[in-house]
Amino acid sequence: MRILATLTLLSLLLIGCESKATTGVSAGGALSGGKGVHIGGANGVVAGGLTGASLDEQDRRIMERTSPKTIDRMDRAEPLTVSDIVKLHEGGIGDETIVRYIHDTRTTYNLSQVQIKHLQNAGISQRIINYMIDTGR
Repeated sequence: MRILATLTLLSLLLIGCESKATTGVSAGGALSGGKGVHIGGANGVVAGGLTGASLDEQDRRIMERTSPKTIDRMDRAEPLTVSDIVKLHEGGIGDETIVRYIHDTRTTYNLSQVQIKHLQNAGISQRIINYMIDTGR
């Protein structure tokens, strides 16, 4: 019960701050509270925080229209596929946001030369490609 009270207090404190992470943390905690008082609420806060930190409301709406599967993966804090990275880029999501999501989910990529070429041809920045390559080392 103490954990639930702490998470609730933290969520209430964060609600006053306007940020992508705050919105995600609050929503994630609230939505998954029914899964189990302590564990479910905490998992929801973490998953909601990852997605919230990555996408603001406008970006999320764009991605929900253009690539709902990518948003589903992000909501579950799952690794993004190469195609997801391209979809995020095409949706106007910035490099920093994409790199932060990859980092936060601890995703490891072992990119083939074909995948690297696909990313380059899609206009993905060398910064993102290098970051993805470095996760496999």
